[in-house]
Amino acid sequence: MVRLIEKCYWRGLIVIINEYGDGLALYVFALILIPAVILGCIGKGIRFYGMVISVPVLYLLIGEHFQNFIVIVSGELLILWIYYKLHNVYKKNWVYYATLILLIFPIFECKVAGIFAFPSLAFLGISYFGFRMWQLVIEIHDGHLDNLNWFNVIYFVLFFPSLSSGPIDRYRRFSDEITDKLSGRLYFYEYFLPGCKKICIGVIYKFSLAEFINQFWLSKIPTVVTGISSIEYMYSYTLYLFFDFAGYSLMAIGTGYLLGVTLPENFNKPFLARNMKEFWDRWHISLSRWFGDYLFSRIVLNLLRGGAIKKQTTAVRFAYMVTMFTMGMWHGFTVYYLLYGLYQGVMLVLSDIYVKSKTYREHIKLPWYNTVSRIVCFHFIAFGMLIFSGYLFK
Repeated sequence: MVRLIEKCYWRGLIVIINEYGDGLALYVFALILIPAVILGCIGKGIRFYGMVISVPVLYLLIGEHFQNFIVIVSGELLILWIYYKLHNVYKKNWVYYATLILLIFPIFECKVAGIFAFPSLAFLGISYFGFRMWQLVIEIHDGHLDNLNWFNVIYFVLFFPSLSSGPIDRYRRFSDEITDKLSGRLYFYEYFLPGCKKICIGVIYKFSLAEFINQFWLSKIPTVVTGISSIEYMYSYTLYLFFDFAGYSLMAIGTGYLLGVTLPENFNKPFLARNMKEFWDRWHISLSRWFGDYLFSRIVLNLLRGGAIKKQTTAVRFAYMVTMFTMGMWHGFTVYYLLYGLYQGVMLVLSDIYVKSKTYREHIKLPWYNTVSRIVCFHFIAFGMLIFSGYLFK
């Protein structure tokens, strides 16, 4: 996978199979999923089989750092259980924030270890595991999860198809779906066939289109940074990243479907966006919505309720900057990730100003204006991907 996978993974993490990364992984997954498909087609529940195979599959994916995974998952589930028990009898904000800090610490340690090259407790997918845990604590705090089904919680945390790079699912939706009874006919037409279709499209995206771009274009660009090479890298990397990551996402979603879980879509024609706000509604959708629900909206509400900022538009634009800078830090503490976060924040603020302008309102329904907007927006997107790639900082 590309840079969206944790930097600590690339610093020497050895896995037995590379999730959706090669033919061996697809072959192993196909064998593992055969019993799930049979169970689904005869109308039997799949979630118990899914739980049973989760640990051995995660061992195959995580490899030598599997013990790190066991330690962190066990510790964070214990912290979650303690918070769940304390929440109803000891409703103090400091307990909530302390719990979040404890759960965030492993990913923070992973990023710091990537900078200073010291031993880390990191494992493949630590960020996306973190998203699941933080979500559960926030939902408990907000009063949306009164009665946790711990089997469903553990299955949600261990659900392997989307471990390494998403999509990011929601616990309540996940829990409701895995407890629903599916007839064999419904499973075949609503889960098996769509799942196979998504996997096939994902294979074409990742192993044909992304690989073609990488082999015949991206990898041939000189490592010496010049104006021409930077422009060429900007276009090739943007296209490569889309087909590679969208292909991975489709295979992950398709695998989830075969296990009876409709993971959320992650991409929706992102290069047809007419502005950067629209782009983030189309690119890595599950991540955008997660940050939107659990960070952006809370910043806006707290600023307005606390009176720190009076105008809603100012609060929204400040929240854009904080949210995107946080997203940049989540990718890593290197300069280009931080600049990428700042760049995206600025682009969202400018887009917000733009879509509220008289020019936008008067022209947005004109076909030619939409075409020009998409072309211009694509170049803003591509320049952001160039920053994200780190090519300019070699």
